[in-house]
Amino acid sequence: MPPINLILVGLGPHARRIYYPLLEKYAARNELRLLLVVDLLDQEATIRSFLKVFALQPDQLYFGDPDWRGSETLAPDVLNILNAFAPQADGIIISTEPKAHKAYALWAVDHGLDVLMDKPISAPLDVTNRIGAAQRILEDYEEIDQHLAQSSANFIVQCQRRSHRGYQYVHQYLRDFVQEFQVPISFLDIYHADGMWAMPDELFTRENHPYKYGYGKLMHSGYHFIDLFCWLADVNNAIPHKRPNNADVFVRHFNPADFLHQLEQTDYQRLMKTDRFAPAFAPEREALAESFGEMDVFISAQLLRDQHVTTTASINLQQNSFSRRASPEPPIDVYKGSGRVRHERLTVQVSTLLTIQVHSYQAYGDGTRHADLHGAGHPDHFDVYVFRNSGVVGGSPLEKFSFGEQASQRRLTDPTYLGHNEAAREEIFLDFLQGRTSPSHFSAHRRTNILLSHIYECIALGRNGVSPRSCFPL
Repeated sequence: MPPINLILVGLGPHARRIYYPLLEKYAARNELRLLLVVDLLDQEATIRSFLKVFALQPDQLYFGDPDWRGSETLAPDVLNILNAFAPQADGIIISTEPKAHKAYALWAVDHGLDVLMDKPISAPLDVTNRIGAAQRILEDYEEIDQHLAQSSANFIVQCQRRSHRGYQYVHQYLRDFVQEFQVPISFLDIYHADGMWAMPDELFTRENHPYKYGYGKLMHSGYHFIDLFCWLADVNNAIPHKRPNNADVFVRHFNPADFLHQLEQTDYQRLMKTDRFAPAFAPEREALAESFGEMDVFISAQLLRDQHVTTTASINLQQNSFSRRASPEPPIDVYKGSGRVRHERLTVQVSTLLTIQVHSYQAYGDGTRHADLHGAGHPDHFDVYVFRNSGVVGGSPLEKFSFGEQASQRRLTDPTYLGHNEAAREEIFLDFLQGRTSPSHFSAHRRTNILLSHIYECIALGRNGVSPRSCFPL
């Protein structure tokens, strides 16, 4: 087969870590050709320096006007260069800041190009403060979906947990169990903390995983866990007469203004021996931070069949959490250099019959390996525990599966291996590259965006002095 001709839009920290090494890997196998890379002019020096160490070079680099950052439409010059390359292209990878996702997605779908796009689908500005902006999340999804219905494009969203071997095992186990015993998932608890410690001045300036545009954790790594919840909860659809048809959601959150009061200027003086953050604690800066996006979000939800509860859920997502960052200096790598370490937990109950738990806890920052320890703390730690009421449903009362330890063996043979989550990202990438049916196709994300829209609506309600609760049909 001839190589697939691709366009890459956005070569920021995430794309440099994930996509470009994959592009080089599969270009070396003659599976793809990189026609064009598009980014902003203020990123040119960084990107040209990054590309020097790679054999794969795009046919053309194009850098647009940074004044268009955050625009909901494509700049005329960027549109012109995309249109010029569209006849040669087979697909596009969209890895920009979320504010630009929708515009590039609509352009690609309307030109019939296959799409691999980072989550989220869209990120309306000021979504934590304006109910209308929160509602736009679902409206944007539906608009793209309408265009996709008229297109030949294969549209895949990069949500790697749908292709993660451990989570796929959990999902399939639940599908089989619920189908066999006709008892729905009764409880889901999801916890994720990533330890992204932004220094006080960075709260006001970050472009990668920002807060200043009125969105935060949910549009950063949080989307993955809203999607994980919806993907697992959909298992209950196997029991038509118990399938939920409405939801009740209550949300609390923690924002950068709270963070400035939790870790004060005197705390940074004591912990990091610096007073350089004093300007960030000026009253007018703290007032500005009140409108910023969420750092942490705590969601309590119930899915109901008419008036009866089918599934109760707790989803707790944090960035104000255990971190390995120990320096006040700006990190060179803003994607993984802010002390990020993953702490991830899942508990699923199927009434009195079954519990499945996932535990995945890192203790080391990116690039640090602890080869002698395969349990909690290891970069690849990912254990699944299955508890069965064996006297009723048979089987073993306890089984443990160490997916992380299994995955880590790949480090011995594959120099491109970065971790089990990144291996799952590669599977999604291959779905896109090879035109495969993907578990993370755009159409699978409708429920996720319904829920995400209502979660942000709850946050906006709370910020406007109203109870942060939303009840809605499914």
